[in-house]
Amino acid sequence: RDASRFVLAGDVRFHVQVMGDGPVILLLHGTGASTHSWRGLLPLLAKHYTIVAPDLPGHGFSDYLGMNGLSIIGMAASIQALLHKLGLEPSLAVGHSAGAAILVRMALDRQINPELIISLNGALVPFGGFIGQFFSPVARMLATLPLMSTMFARRARDPEVIRDILKQTGSRLDPEGVALYSRLAGNSDHVTATLGMMANWDLQTLERDMPCLLYTSPSPRDRG
Repeated sequence: RDASRFVLAGDVRFHVQVMGDGPVILLLHGTGASTHSWRGLLPLLAKHYTIVAPDLPGHGFSDYLGMNGLSIIGMAASIQALLHKLGLEPSLAVGHSAGAAILVRMALDRQINPELIISLNGALVPFGGFIGQFFSPVARMLATLPLMSTMFARRARDPEVIRDILKQTGSRLDPEGVALYSRLAGNSDHVTATLGMMANWDLQTLERDMPCLLYTSPSPRDRG
């Protein structure tokens, strides 16, 4: 709590935690999470680094951007604006799940230039087969249904529901972690942003552009 602050950057009022001193490490959590993902790691890293850990737009305590701002490109631009406002440039960048995809997009578009990007179970390639064809359209449909987020949030307040969902993802969390996810998922605004993020996730383009990280050529969008 002592490391938390709210920062207005671009169109987003970010909740961000800044802790420690030294080279800057940027930590980005995944879809449906928040800075709580780093609660065990952040104090350890802060002994040697300056840690910047924001809630992604619409997640946790950060504002909701609307559908277009929840795409990979939209979130990358928002995080760039936050770093600019803080006057910090990351030497290292660490992303969990979808957070890794945002970092790769930022590096491709020259929004950050870290020495290293560390991906923890990164969501960097699209689903294949049937799931890949219908994942985004179904998420988009659910995101547009006004009562869907409210209904899910009510169900998610039951820790058993969240425990079952986390189990299906292969995640093994301690009771505190389950309780924190349950608190997040019980917030309908957080659920709306999570669905919007999944609905706007374009991993096909990211997968196509990723080989450019190996070179020092202009970004894919600079080349047209």
